[in-house]
Amino acid sequence: MKGFSLESLKGALGSKSLTRMRDNLSGTGRGRKQAFSVAVDALLVAGSLWGAYSLRSSEFMVNVSATKHVFLVLVPATVIVFAALGVYRWVVRSSNTRLFRQMVKGGVVSAVALAFVLLLFPPDRHNPRSLVIIYFMLLAISTCGIRLVWRSLFDHNAHGQPVAIYGVGSAGKQLLSAFAGDVQYRVVLLMDDNIGQRAATISGIPLVDAGSDDLATTLRRLDVSRVILAMPSLGSLEYQKKVDRFTALGIPVQTVPSITEICTGVASISQVRDISLTDILGRSEVPPDMNLLKKCVEGRRLLVTGGGGSIGSELCRQILVQRPESLTILDSGEENLYEIEEELRALLKSLSADCCALNPVLGSVTDTALLERLFSQNKFDAVYHAAAYKHVPIVERCPEQAVRVNVLGTLAVATAAAKYGVSDFVLVSTDKAVRPRNAMGASKRVAELCIQALAGRDSGTRMSMVRFGNVLGSSGSVVPKFQRQILSGGPITLTHRDITRYFMTIPEASQLVLQASAIAKSGDVFVLDMGQPVRIEDLAKTMVRLYGRRLFEETGVDGDVKIEVAGLRPGEKMFEELFLSTTERRPTSVRKVFTASEPAMEWQRLCEEIDALKRDAELGESELVRNRLLKLAFYDTSASEEQSVEPSRLYLVGESGKKRAKRVVAS
Repeated sequence: MKGFSLESLKGALGSKSLTRMRDNLSGTGRGRKQAFSVAVDALLVAGSLWGAYSLRSSEFMVNVSATKHVFLVLVPATVIVFAALGVYRWVVRSSNTRLFRQMVKGGVVSAVALAFVLLLFPPDRHNPRSLVIIYFMLLAISTCGIRLVWRSLFDHNAHGQPVAIYGVGSAGKQLLSAFAGDVQYRVVLLMDDNIGQRAATISGIPLVDAGSDDLATTLRRLDVSRVILAMPSLGSLEYQKKVDRFTALGIPVQTVPSITEICTGVASISQVRDISLTDILGRSEVPPDMNLLKKCVEGRRLLVTGGGGSIGSELCRQILVQRPESLTILDSGEENLYEIEEELRALLKSLSADCCALNPVLGSVTDTALLERLFSQNKFDAVYHAAAYKHVPIVERCPEQAVRVNVLGTLAVATAAAKYGVSDFVLVSTDKAVRPRNAMGASKRVAELCIQALAGRDSGTRMSMVRFGNVLGSSGSVVPKFQRQILSGGPITLTHRDITRYFMTIPEASQLVLQASAIAKSGDVFVLDMGQPVRIEDLAKTMVRLYGRRLFEETGVDGDVKIEVAGLRPGEKMFEELFLSTTERRPTSVRKVFTASEPAMEWQRLCEEIDALKRDAELGESELVRNRLLKLAFYDTSASEEQSVEPSRLYLVGESGKKRAKRVVAS
């Protein structure tokens, strides 16, 4: 005869009548379920007392007339104790160690009550002290056991996918609690680092060392369908290692929201989702300082130029949450402006923030008449200047447009801000402005020089700039390009296998821009800590795996995704930099924000250079414009004119297997 087990019980429950009974009980009302639980517990109390008498006397107790008053007192008293302990508020499917602890507490109180009844109203029969202990053990085992049987009954056919949770910190425990009774997931295994070989369980779920050699065997034995990473604050490098480990085993990996999403209320810990590239590259995010965000936004009148673009639109979202008095959005793209206006009005409605006046404006930062009207009518407190041409290959073919928008447009907006007494002006810059090899990067460096020169004129407006690298998901980014290529079956095109770039998520970059503006002094150059640069070929391979595809170079199978190298484009650098000098950088009160001390050009000389740039751009002299931009971008007050860097003599060399950009000083 086979031994009894919950699994054998599940098999026995296959009959239609028992299944129907289970379904009927599951579908009945909450009050009826509680009444049913009370009735069952009353029977178990009576049965435990009868069993205690029978076991202690080594014979079945037939005559209960001498002890009926004990039964009549103990049964309702125990049920009332269980109710007071919240036992009947528990959902059967979510029965866990906390419930069983309450059941044991109730059993202890019931046993003490039995001892008092026997002492005060002793029945006409033998009542040894061991009777109380036997009663307690029978009651605890029966009440907890029946609930285990119920949970097994309701879990018949094992609802939900069997999953493993990696990480048993606060996030992992919250997730485990959230999954109790969940119909989508069924947690069968918990994993964590460095717990050793000791056997352990949490809420009845086995906990194993994620570094053990037989982990893969355990995952297969439990038929784990997916692993959920419950590590919201894990660094990006470690995050990618863990993802790669499980995807190599053919097990999909999901994640909980990042620490920033949780802290800002964007998502809750239980909102499990698929791994995205943002998770892998952006997991080093730190929660924003909400006081700084409020300081630079709340109750103020703000202007965001380029507000329909990737960074500009996210700045608008972050600003609106902090409830400004008004937000004006200037953008030259009609479709972009329409989309961000619709989104922000929906956001305002969800925030119930009718006090903020939203003012979308279609126009260009080069339209000085429009800028005059905007600034004179709105009395802005702060301007965030994100409008710019930024696509390197396009701007390289049309450098005069970079002068018109990136240089003259920046100068026009900043000049209007100074003229109309705006408190703060913040230029959103790029790492491509540091020792550039292309017209776009050079134009952004010249824009920085314009802001530095204006800051030196002491206009009363705090002029500052924030410089950072690529943001994930921005228009023209390599990420959506790779995404399209992978979904179409490949190939993925790289310009060079060793090329690297910095990456940051758009929300984090926008939050840091706002926080930096809150601590800015006029002339400050802020640089965001972008973490470690990412090798673009590694990025491409990671994306292929995230989309469930395989690489041709690893399998050799036709139809798998190939990676092809097309060669560097005109003006493209092998790697980007964030600082002009490796020594002149200082941390600030905002984590991941640094200030840099960099050379500035005297205002009068800058005006002469800008006039020359403007003349060449109006004449369409692309080559002259590009050379003049690059010469200005490498301006250094510490070098004499004869020793200044000749930008056209930039080239790439190999150094220990890595590519490095070198500057040659003209002799």
